[in-house]
Amino acid sequence: MASQELLVLGRVVGAWGLRGAVKVKSFADSPSLVSRGRSVILRGRGGESEVLLEEIRPLRDLWVATFQGIKSREAAEALKGYEICIPRASAPPLPDASYYHYDMLGLKVQTETGEGLGEIVDILPSDAHDLYVVRRDAGEWLLPAVRAFILRVDLARQVMVVRPIEGLVDAETV
Repeated sequence: MASQELLVLGRVVGAWGLRGAVKVKSFADSPSLVSRGRSVILRGRGGESEVLLEEIRPLRDLWVATFQGIKSREAAEALKGYEICIPRASAPPLPDASYYHYDMLGLKVQTETGEGLGEIVDILPSDAHDLYVVRRDAGEWLLPAVRAFILRVDLARQVMVVRPIEGLVDAETV
């Protein structure tokens, strides 16, 4: 399959049950981007392959998904670490100043003056707003995903510019 620009919707974290289902850590707000009967791309150490999604449903903070051709626990376990993707061109457009989770992972976080504060390594959903987990050599800190702190996101340069308030970032962490 020719490599194309893909939107990663989740990552397989393990098998679920005995009949080929997998548990998926979601990078999307809802499984509506991937629905039953839709083709998705599984990308991992074995390359990329297009498969048909037979079922997807929520399970606590995860999804449970089944794919055509994956019918045993062993086959499901072999998918651990694989990403579930769709072509970016088929993803619905987002409103201004909204981003897909996967676009945020890996962004360098810096202040207005260019001081590096780390890299976004995870996103923790919460009822009020997401929290970005920012990692630097000295440790991790949480950045609320709110406009009061985030001045701009430049996906082309892979940079998020923030204005941290006192106490948001521990001196020991940065």
